[in-house]
Amino acid sequence: MTAFFILSPFLFYYIHKALKTQEILKFYLQKKSFFIKLIFTMSLPCFIGKVSDSHIIIESQEYHHAVNVKKLKINDKIEVNDLNGNCFVATINKIEKNYLIAIIDSKITKDIPKTDITLYQCLPNKLSKIDELIEPISQLNVKTFIPVISQHCALKPKDIQNKIAKWEKIAIQSIKQCKRLFPVIIEKQQNLFDINPKEQLKIVFYENEKNNTLKSLKIKTFDSIAIVIGPEGGFCESEILHLQKKGFIALSLSKNILKTEVATISALAQIELMII
Repeated sequence: MTAFFILSPFLFYYIHKALKTQEILKFYLQKKSFFIKLIFTMSLPCFIGKVSDSHIIIESQEYHHAVNVKKLKINDKIEVNDLNGNCFVATINKIEKNYLIAIIDSKITKDIPKTDITLYQCLPNKLSKIDELIEPISQLNVKTFIPVISQHCALKPKDIQNKIAKWEKIAIQSIKQCKRLFPVIIEKQQNLFDINPKEQLKIVFYENEKNNTLKSLKIKTFDSIAIVIGPEGGFCESEILHLQKKGFIALSLSKNILKTEVATISALAQIELMII
């Protein structure tokens, strides 16, 4: 009898664990088709393609990546984004010299972010840093990216214009990894003093702001948000005053001074956490 009382806590633990396991198993069996579909679509390689009736055509670089890099063959399953707000699961039906054709099996339903985020990024003097930034801002649901020329920027407008096509290409490639519907929209550069956004919430993350943070905001839900991230060397006081006149709220991002690219990712991650 004494042994039973000594062992009973362990018995209760394992009985409880077994019951929990049964509940989980029951839930899984009820939702089995959902989980299989979720895991299946998450694991499929994703490509950009053109839709023609019930078929999808993949060509050019996408074809090269599918056939020569991924080594896909007839009857392999793929995920395809047509860049018009549609994603499909398709089966490769024909592989030719310069293109492949896949038959559409089903359409994938994807959620569209409820908040439109516009990122005004003051440019560093090394534009290669922006090359590396396009992919993470795509993952963090930026809708529109606008390069900004500030007082501490030594770049010429021509240097920036020559980069936009490359950034657009990176943005398109990024959606294949993060599985969002639309690529980040890359707009033409603006001078900081020409910024005049219409978003519901306007934020400038300012290194000299010590008191207010995102936690200070009383309202946490917004249809649209504009964010300004400063350049290397920070903002001039005249720039902050101009942005505040345009309705921007100056907020602190960290107690430390962050590099431009770190500040961007940190700001977007905090925004994402706030609006989820």
